[in-house]
Amino acid sequence: MKNSRLFEILYLLVEKRAVTAGELARRLEVSERTIYRDIDTLSAAGIPVFTQKGQGGGIRLMDQFVLDRALLSRAQQDEILFALQAILATGGGAEGETLDRLTALFRREGGSWLEVDFTDWGSGAVERKNFALVKEAILERRPLSFTYYSSAGERIRRTAEPARLVFKGGCWYLSAYCRTRQDWRVFRLVRMEDLALEAGECPPRRPPERLESPDPSPGAHQGAALRLRFDPTAAWRVRDYFHPGQIAAEPDGHLLVNCTFPEDQWLLSFLLSFGSQLEVLSPVRWRDILAGEIRKVSAVYETGQTLSGLRAYPGVRGRGKSPARHKEVLPMEERKFCQCCGMPLDKPEDAGTEADGTLSGDYCHYCYQNGAFTYPNAAMEDMIAINLQFNAENGYPFGTQEEAERMMRSWMPTLKRWRNAGAE
Repeated sequence: MKNSRLFEILYLLVEKRAVTAGELARRLEVSERTIYRDIDTLSAAGIPVFTQKGQGGGIRLMDQFVLDRALLSRAQQDEILFALQAILATGGGAEGETLDRLTALFRREGGSWLEVDFTDWGSGAVERKNFALVKEAILERRPLSFTYYSSAGERIRRTAEPARLVFKGGCWYLSAYCRTRQDWRVFRLVRMEDLALEAGECPPRRPPERLESPDPSPGAHQGAALRLRFDPTAAWRVRDYFHPGQIAAEPDGHLLVNCTFPEDQWLLSFLLSFGSQLEVLSPVRWRDILAGEIRKVSAVYETGQTLSGLRAYPGVRGRGKSPARHKEVLPMEERKFCQCCGMPLDKPEDAGTEADGTLSGDYCHYCYQNGAFTYPNAAMEDMIAINLQFNAENGYPFGTQEEAERMMRSWMPTLKRWRNAGAE
C-alpha cells in the first residue's frame, strides 16, 4: 500500500511540479504527517524532492528531474503506451486514467493515436460491458456467475472462477474453472448475460496453456483439412476470411482455398453462408454434410414442411418460379405423420409394415414393423428423448433443444399411440 502511495505522490509531482501536503493528504486519504514521512522516504531513495514555504510553495521536484530516463527507454515507453491504448480500445475503463498518467510521466503529447475495435457489428455494447466485469473478476480473483447460452442453444446458470481473457477467431473468450461442471471451460463473452460478481476469493488454479474448444463433447472440434472453390463474386469475402497464403486464383477467376477448421456446427453455418458461391472439393464427407443440410432447408421452403410440424405456410403449393415442382406436394392438413414419432409419411418407403406385409397407414418404418412397435415398452417421454437426440445429431432442424422439446410436448400427446395410451 505504501509503495503505491509513493508512486502516486511521485506521479502528481511529475505532473504538477508542486503540490501542498494538505492536497496530497486529502487525495490519498492519509494525514499530513504521513505525507511528510513519505516525502522523507522519497528523498532517501534519491528522488530530488524538496519543500518550499510561502505563497506558491509546497512540495516540489527539481526541474531537471525526469523519472522516465532512469527507468525506461523511449522505445519501452512507446510499447507501454501502445499496449494501454489497445486495452482501452476493448472497453476497459481504468486504463484511460493510467494512460493519461503515463503520457504525462513520459512527457508525451496526449490524444488517441490508436483505435482498435474487436467487437462484432451490433454486439459492441454487450461485449464491452461483459469484458469490463470479467476483467474485474479476474483481477480481484472473485467468482463470477452468469447465464450462458451454449452452441447447442442450452441456457444454464453457471458459476465460474475466471482465469484468462482470450481473443481468438475474431471473438473474446473467457477461460475459467466452471464450478458447475467441476472442470475448465471456455465461454464466449457475447453469450454471457446477467453477470454478477460473487463474494469470496478464487483459489489459485493454473489455467490450461492453450484455449480449448468451447464445446467439450467427445469428438467435437476436430480439425478438418478443407479444399474449397469459390465463385469470383465471393472474392471480397474470401479475402476477408482467409490468409493470402491459403488462396490461389484460377485462370477463370475462381479462387481455390486450402484451410483447416474445427469440425462443428459453426463450420456448417459458415460454409452454408456462401450459398451457391462455394463448392467443397474435399473431404467428401463435407460434401455429403452440406447436401444433407441443403435438403432440409429445401424441405422447409419447397414442400410446405415446417420446423414445428404443426402447420403449413399458407399458399406454399404452386407458388414461386417453379410451380410444377410443387404440384404433387400436399398441404399440411392432408399430409400424414407417424402417429408415434411424428415423422412425415410422404413416400411409401417411409411407412412401416403390418403383420401381413401391407404398409401401415399410421406409423413409420422406424417405429413399426411386421405389425408391432419396434419400441414396445417405450413411453412418450422415451420418444421425446429419441427425437431430441436426432435433433442434436442432425444440426438442430427443429430449432434449439429447448424449442424442440416445447414443440414435442405440445404435439406428441395428440398422436394416436400416445393419445390412446393416455386414455387407458
